Amino acid sequence: MSFENAKANLREFGKELNLEGLDFDENNTCILGIDNTFSLHITYEPNSDRLYLYSPILDGLPKDERIRLKLYERLLEGSMLGGQMAGGGIGLAVKEELILMHCVIDMGLGVDASALRRFAPLFVETVEKWREIVTKICAGEDPGPFQFPTPQGQPQPSPQQFGGGKPGERFIKI
Repeated sequence: MSFENAKANLREFGKELNLEGLDFDENNTCILGIDNTFSLHITYEPNSDRLYLYSPILDGLPKDERIRLKLYERLLEGSMLGGQMAGGGIGLAVKEELILMHCVIDMGLGVDASALRRFAPLFVETVEKWREIVTKICAGEDPGPFQFPTPQGQPQPSPQQFGGGKPGERFIKI
């Protein structure tokens, strides 16, 4: 049933993109090109009933050790509890010189066929943001603070909207 749910999610996502006939290959994976700049991989893993989304953030690690250290520090900081990674994280394949961002969507009981369609835009926007950050770091530039992706025309959330982040305060003011 979970694989059927994953297929239904992929079909709904395809409809949203006007790409009829999206389907998983023999490895339960579907790969989409995003604006001819990077790929979005969607893989169903039957043993865990999960849909994995992953995309390359960087292909080819910096040779300068100081820049590489700064890059790793920034990625680890952003990956803390998935806070700046759309709830996911970062993986590093040193030998292949590849950095991937990944997230997981459970396909078990109770997940509707629109979960991927609703989540994918946030994931893609977050990948794009991290690709910008990584490019700046690799060029020796300061990428500035992380700004959460928001819909066009919407203001960035401020820390005050989420309780200010001061010790002893609640995270969300109700």
